[in-house]
Order: sequence, then structure tokens, then C-alpha cells
Amino acid sequence: MKTFKTVGLAAVVLLMFGCQKDFLDLKPNNTITDENFYQTEADAVNATNAVYSPAQGLYNGAAWQMLDIMSDNSDKGGGGANDGAEVYELDNFTLTSFNPMVNTYYTQCYQGIQRANIVLAKVPGISGMNEDIRKRCLGEARFLRGWYYYMLVRVFGDVPLYTVPITLAESYNIGRTSKTVVYDTIIGDFTQAAKLLPTSRYFGDNAGRVNKWAALGMQASAYLTMGDKAKAAEKALEVINSGVYRLNSYYGDNFNVDKENGPESLFEIQYRNGGQQWNFYGQGNVINCFFGPRAQNIVQSSGYGFNVPTNEFVSNYERDGSGRIIDTMRRNVTLWAPGDKFGSYTQPSSLEGSPSGYNVRKYFVPATNTNADAGGWSCAINVPVLRYAEVLLIAAEALGSGAGERYANDVRSRARLGPMPGGLSASDYLEAIYRERRIELAFECNRWFDLLRHPDPTYMVRKMQATGRNAQEKHKLMPLPQTERDKNPNLSQNPGY
Repeated sequence: MKTFKTVGLAAVVLLMFGCQKDFLDLKPNNTITDENFYQTEADAVNATNAVYSPAQGLYNGAAWQMLDIMSDNSDKGGGGANDGAEVYELDNFTLTSFNPMVNTYYTQCYQGIQRANIVLAKVPGISGMNEDIRKRCLGEARFLRGWYYYMLVRVFGDVPLYTVPITLAESYNIGRTSKTVVYDTIIGDFTQAAKLLPTSRYFGDNAGRVNKWAALGMQASAYLTMGDKAKAAEKALEVINSGVYRLNSYYGDNFNVDKENGPESLFEIQYRNGGQQWNFYGQGNVINCFFGPRAQNIVQSSGYGFNVPTNEFVSNYERDGSGRIIDTMRRNVTLWAPGDKFGSYTQPSSLEGSPSGYNVRKYFVPATNTNADAGGWSCAINVPVLRYAEVLLIAAEALGSGAGERYANDVRSRARLGPMPGGLSASDYLEAIYRERRIELAFECNRWFDLLRHPDPTYMVRKMQATGRNAQEKHKLMPLPQTERDKNPNLSQNPGY
């Protein structure tokens, strides 16, 4: 059951800013207030649950558009340039500071940060709490605050940094903080979260909560992004050597609605069906509908055919000497390709928005699965943010050829592939790991970050221009939303916007 994430807290909403629905412009119409809410253990748990929920809107409403469609993995698809014009701007690098996807990404992260700060400020003062629950709440808030800042700093660079609850008026006066300081805060949050959180995995009603190993795994990712390979390897190996996680024997189990929060999952965004339909900010997942082959009716709500895999991405699947794909397990789970079948359905060789006939299959939940998808963008399929496979690949990259190969080979072995070739140069080994990450983590909102963090500073621009896109140096950072700058004169803009 997916229960822990469901909350509706006026006390949390009171202190949020930059919200899509302008909650701050409304007066609370019930008796829950900031003064009377944070009194009990149940209040603490509910407030902590609320810190998770902006991640649902982040991944529904911006992450896959910005981090997948902007990358070389996929194109927009859909029904043409006027069908999701804001996503078309991202795909073609014609975006401005008014792009609503950029705004959503920014504001959802700051909603999560403000909620985390409230938990960290209020929960220590609640009397009568079980101390293990108190530590868990504080650890989860630390983890999530660090993660939201990690999502922000990689996209925008210097961002406003605050670690205590603030008022709306105060938010209009906070300038940007150096990304170096922001990364220090991120590492500090993951470090403290690892100390506070339990070592065991969660099951049942608590499935989906983060633990110590999620904090260490995310810390390893942050260190890799920062260029500190020694620390990245150290933290990744702590997770690996814990023995708590393992690869699923079948790759597709990571994306099966009936096998969520499995042995490979360190952190995944939780969704449920029903409830608020046709809503990017509800608890239902939109991507099953948005990624499904357009107008083929094999998913609920017809299928919109966005996020179409590029031919260049497909060409990276490993092949034998005759050109036949041998990485079939991952290909078959990840893609709809012409001729693929599901029951009586056969994928066409061309369809609207996808002239090559490719679509993303990774999050497929069939329309007949009414227990998992009630229609109206309300699918229950989760989205993995950090899997054990990625931890292995972090170790493989950070340790380099020789010591790192065994971890990449673990991932390849699950895909029924042979080991990496030995004796690669450092640059060739890095490119092999990047290719492995690209295929293993496809459409999990990783590729854009990989393009940005490559040690070759020209890598992203070269890769994107090779696909015919209008990427320039300025696109290494996204523009801060103009709506936020209109409210806050202290927010400077990134160069070129």
C-alpha cells in the first residue's frame, strides 16, 4: 500500500512560497495553524510526509521534460509544436526565463525545501515523541532538503540558500548563494541524514521512505558531480558493502507497478492512482499516459507520445557483428520499437510524433490494469530516482578502469552481456561507463546531468549540436524564472538570458 505520502497540512502550506497555486494568497479556512499543529508524534510524521510530496509534482511537471527531452536521449513527440509548446522550447533550446517547465522545476524544489526546514525547526520541540521516530523525521527532512538543493544547483548553478523557515516577505529579499556553498550544504545534509536514519529498508505502509543507504548513495552521486571521485567511491562502496541491496534478476522489475520499492530501490518517487485526475501536482503519475504511443489506446487516456527516443539513442544498444541488438533485456523493457507486440497490439512503423516508430515503454502500465491506472493522468507507477545499479556505476566510474570494472560488469551481467573490454584508456573507459549509464538509466532523468558533469567542458554543447539542436554554452544553466525575479529584485539572472 502507498499510504505514508498522503497529507494535507494547512500548517505546512502557511509557510510555503513560490507555489504554483498561490497558496500564500489565501487565508486558512480551518482551525489548523502553525501554532497549534506541531504538538504530537503524528503531527511530526505527517509534516515529514509532506516534504516528499513536491517531488511528485517535480517529476510529473518538469523533470522528464527538462532532463530527458533536453538531452540527446529523446525528442518531444506529441502532436506537433503547438502541443506542449513549452516543452518544444526545451527540446529546441529556444527557451526563455518565462518557460513554465523551468518555473515548475524551481518552485517545486523550494516547496520541498521550505517544508523540510519547518520539520527541522518544529520537530525537535515536540514532547512525548518516540526518539527513533523523531530521528527518522529529522533524517528524512535532512535527506530531502539536500536532494531538492541537489536538483536545483545542477540546473541553475548559484541558487538562494536558506536552512530555516522563512516568510513570504523574507523570500523576496534572498539573493543567490555560490554553488560551492550550496554543495557544502547538500553534503552536510546527506551526512547528517545518514547518521539519523535507520539502516534497514522499509516495507508495507512505510515503503518508499529513505534510509541511511539512500543518503550515502545520494552523497556518492553528489561527490561524483563535484569531481571528488575518491569520496564518491568511498560512499558508493559503503552502500555496496552493506549487503542491504541487490540487483533485481530481471531489469524490468524496477519498472513494474506490482514490484515497486524492491531490492534495488534506494529512493523512488511514490505515486498512487485515483484522486486528483488531470493534475500534474496530484498523487497520480502522468508519464504512463504521456509516454504511451500516441492515440493507440494501450494506456489509459489514449496515450500522448511525448518523450520519443531518438534514433541516435537507439543506436547505442550493444550489437553483435551482424548489427543485431544483443542488449535485448534492457531494450525490450525500455522501448516500444516497430513490430513490438502486447496482446493484440503491434507497434506501428510510424505514428504521430514518432516517425521512426519509437516510444518509451519503461513505465508502461496497460489500460486494462484498472487497479494501477484510473485514467486522467493518475497512474500508480513509481519513478526510481536512485537504484542500486546506479550506485554500482558510480563506483565503477569513480574507481576507474581496473578496480571499477567489476561493478560495471555486475550491471552488464544482469543485462546478459559479457564483461567490459579490458585495457581501455582512461578516456575510453569513461566513455564506456557513460554509455552504460545512458542505457541502464534511460528515461530516469539522469542523462542531462551526465552531459553537464562530463570533464570535457564542451561535451554537452558538442553532443547536442551533433543532433541538430540549438544548444549553446549558456544552456549549461537554465534561466531563473522571471516570475521569481519580478518578486525578488535580489535574484540575478544567469548569463545569456
